Amino acid sequence: MTTPCHNLYPFGPLLKNLSLVWFEGMVNLGWWMEWNNKLKLHLTNTMDGWYNGTIAKTNILSDFYAVLPLSSHHSSLYTAHREPTQANEYNMHSVHRLSTYLAACNTVKRRVFTSPPRHAKAKKHAAYVRSALSSTGGSAIPYWKGWAWQHVLLERRLNYMRSVRSSDDSLPEIGHEVNAAENCDRDWLLLFEHEPVYTMGRGASEEHLKFLDTADPNQQGLFEEKLKRLSRKYRGEDASRLIVNRSKLLPQYKEQCSDREEITALIESGAVQNTPVYSPNGAPVYRIERGGEVTYHGPGQLVIYPMLNLRHSAFKQDLHWYLRQIEEVIIQTLREFDIESNRDEINTGVWVGMNKIAAVGVSSSRWITTHGCAINVRPNLDHFDKEIITPCGIEERGITSILDIVGEDSCPSVMEVANVAVKCFGNVFNVDVVEDDPISR
Repeated sequence: MTTPCHNLYPFGPLLKNLSLVWFEGMVNLGWWMEWNNKLKLHLTNTMDGWYNGTIAKTNILSDFYAVLPLSSHHSSLYTAHREPTQANEYNMHSVHRLSTYLAACNTVKRRVFTSPPRHAKAKKHAAYVRSALSSTGGSAIPYWKGWAWQHVLLERRLNYMRSVRSSDDSLPEIGHEVNAAENCDRDWLLLFEHEPVYTMGRGASEEHLKFLDTADPNQQGLFEEKLKRLSRKYRGEDASRLIVNRSKLLPQYKEQCSDREEITALIESGAVQNTPVYSPNGAPVYRIERGGEVTYHGPGQLVIYPMLNLRHSAFKQDLHWYLRQIEEVIIQTLREFDIESNRDEINTGVWVGMNKIAAVGVSSSRWITTHGCAINVRPNLDHFDKEIITPCGIEERGITSILDIVGEDSCPSVMEVANVAVKCFGNVFNVDVVEDDPISR
């Protein structure tokens, strides 16, 4: 005789022995969702029928037993369910337990067996490359024009961030690129080759300008005037600094315009204050915002200015980390030309033996970087003469170049080194480098 107690568990032992492997097999066969929905529908109809005192005419349990290996005990229980007896009122609880279990299995299936497409690949953050280089050579531009490009792109991005903050009291979520089509919130990689120039970091010592150290009394007054204009504390109109005077811009350029139009306006209107001190070889000398001591830029040297928002999730808010990353880009670039180089435990930059082959000097504003690095490809090393400057403020070390190491026959062009450096930059920073409009000279 079947008792209500026995009828409370007819599917318990069976369902307890079902494994996730069995359910995964059903999922892989592709019929689990359809079968499960069908089961739920018929179970609902069946329970409604039992509540009304009649049993629904359904073969759902036949469907269920058709796919499960049943014992004779469970088969007899199924047969008992086919006739409307008093025990069926209790059997309803067993079916309810089955429905609850299947719903839980369906949840497990979604969590365990549902996975993203195997070939899905997350999109990398992008850095856009703008280059003033030419494959035919002769691409050197005045230093102050390259500085103007940095200044305009930085100011436009900062203004955009301020406008977002004032309108929404919060910046866009870090990692989300907003308004990138209008170039307002992009990371940039600027490539230049400059005309001869000496630049001093914001805290650089004037003592490393050796051409201003003279005992000639006839020149003493002139050199003192130059030292004053180059002083880190001097802010007069004749200071040897690069400053933008926006009051000189024409009204139409004070409104919204493209970055290229704004830079053209700065150049044509004379809005960039450009009053340098000149060295004996005719190269201008500027004090600028970057870190580091005095160095030289000129033809045959690749200059890279990454303008990255270090608050982006692709990077780290750490200037020391950023410096090491820039050095790694240089090291990997040189390795492509069979040159083994290294860092120095004390001094920034990249070295081959005791000689410096690349200088690094950076700055940041609101975690947006400016300035960058310079790789000596085939510059005139006479401009590093220690009678003119103490390069990077290091007396006991020398300067070298790719040309000095590999020779004329194997020396690449500045453009070739730039192409490799851009690729290495993408690898080291794990970003996609996207070519953008070139910078006109």
